[in-house]
Amino acid sequence: MRKSILGSLFFILILILAACGEEETSADGGKVLQFGTQTNTDPKIMAQIVKLLIEDQTDHEVEITEDIQASPQIMTALEKEEFDLAVLYSGEVYNNHFDDDQVEFSTEPAKTLEQAQSLFGEKYDLKWYDSIGFSNQYGIATQRDFAEKNNITKMSDLIKYSPDLTIGTDTSWLERPNDGYRAYQEMYGYKFGDAKGMQVSLMYQGIKNDQLDVVTAYTVDPQIIEYDLKLLEDDKNFFPPYEASLVARNKLIKEYPEVAEVLDSIVGSISTEDMTQLMYEVDIDGSDTEEVAKKYLQEKGLIN
Repeated sequence: MRKSILGSLFFILILILAACGEEETSADGGKVLQFGTQTNTDPKIMAQIVKLLIEDQTDHEVEITEDIQASPQIMTALEKEEFDLAVLYSGEVYNNHFDDDQVEFSTEPAKTLEQAQSLFGEKYDLKWYDSIGFSNQYGIATQRDFAEKNNITKMSDLIKYSPDLTIGTDTSWLERPNDGYRAYQEMYGYKFGDAKGMQVSLMYQGIKNDQLDVVTAYTVDPQIIEYDLKLLEDDKNFFPPYEASLVARNKLIKEYPEVAEVLDSIVGSISTEDMTQLMYEVDIDGSDTEEVAKKYLQEKGLIN
């Protein structure tokens, strides 16, 4: 009897171990892919877009884990095969991941992307795709009526008016050495009449209430739409580029080329203006990321 019980327990243990070793499968017999996102809204929207397209066009499913605190944590999870997919940004290559002799700082988008693809691809065995089409990087925005009245479309256009303008920015930009306010003055050849550091929420309230004339903004900030601001062209490529790209484990896309086809189709498909509008619908209107992604894809005729 004792042998029978021990034998049964051993058999159960074997089943448990076997089950732990099995990969989770989708309802259609495909793989369940893991997508990790940061805390920002744009990668959360992209995760939903990827999920909807993959589940529409393949037998695979996608599970999304949100609010990973930092991109390096996502990279580690990709390396450990805890995640299969993510959105990362080209300028991450300058954030102390590599020795100085491995990476050359540049504000040229193409050179920055090339370095990110090469260095991260080799270090983590990743496919780092070309840009999705949007960037989430620093920029300068003004009140739209002021820009239109004075035909201001790019940052260098502000030189004539800068002595009379007050810029609001997060305090860190005033102090940063390489891409902060001091370096900006040297690059563009002007400084503002006054520069005030503050919380981002107060910054946007300030320009709304005419207490500020210019603000630093991330290029996909939904407040650009909310307060009808004009995002100016960085015509001297001062700010480091942070172009968004999908990344995937090389092992995954080699094993499942149909997933690679879906990811390839997303490259270059979503502009900065598009993503800003999608983020506005989530962050300002309060819509769900899945709902916004689905509506966007339906309007583009990409899903039913």
